[in-house]
Amino acid sequence: MSTTVIDVAPRGADAACALSGELIVPRLVARRGRRVEVALVAGRAMLLPGDHVHLDIRVGEGCTLALVDIGGLVVYGRPELGDEPSGWHAEITLAPGARLTWEGLPTVVTADGELLRSSVLRLASGSSVALRETLVLGRAGETGGRLRSDLDATDATGPLLRESLEVRGDRPEPGVLGRSRVMDTVVVLGERLGPVDETDIARLDLAGEGTTLRYLGDAAHHSPLGELWRSAVAAPRETEVLACAG
Repeated sequence: MSTTVIDVAPRGADAACALSGELIVPRLVARRGRRVEVALVAGRAMLLPGDHVHLDIRVGEGCTLALVDIGGLVVYGRPELGDEPSGWHAEITLAPGARLTWEGLPTVVTADGELLRSSVLRLASGSSVALRETLVLGRAGETGGRLRSDLDATDATGPLLRESLEVRGDRPEPGVLGRSRVMDTVVVLGERLGPVDETDIARLDLAGEGTTLRYLGDAAHHSPLGELWRSAVAAPRETEVLACAG
């Protein structure tokens, strides 16, 4: 398993960050005060059968981390490499008053690919997170492979959101994705998202502080969630690029 570490911690009025990884390489884009922007770059073609990526993401008290995917993720299947599933696992820990935004680009599971994907989020008091995740079964004209995706989020009071999705592109199931190839999701936790244009999307306000928005369709570029992300969810981007100390 290859582990990518992104650790942002307060240091006076600024933030120190520690970045490391091989399959997924974190690169500093910008830093101003306690707000840091980091790009996630693939170290090579991925994911191949048997590739397992673990992301350990920690945001310290009062800090803000904006993660941006530079390229989408393609899950390949190659018989000569065996039939072991690929793995993508993110563990996210937020200290009091911390904030994380992560705009993920599409994850495409090819016809022979199999992906086990999980996200575990731990939110302390006063912290918040906004994630965008786009899952696609198959490339254009292709039936997708196998996918299991789990999300488990807790805050200071206990469980906040737990979801599990298990699908196969060649066996569409009514009531799950049906014949849709694309599931685009925005998850906001630690705060309740304000009113947005809900045309063509489903909205769920959680019992705790949080909101999910979801689009099902045949093409990722038809999803309205990209515009919603930019206008209502993501924090403003910083343009000043500074060196990251620490």
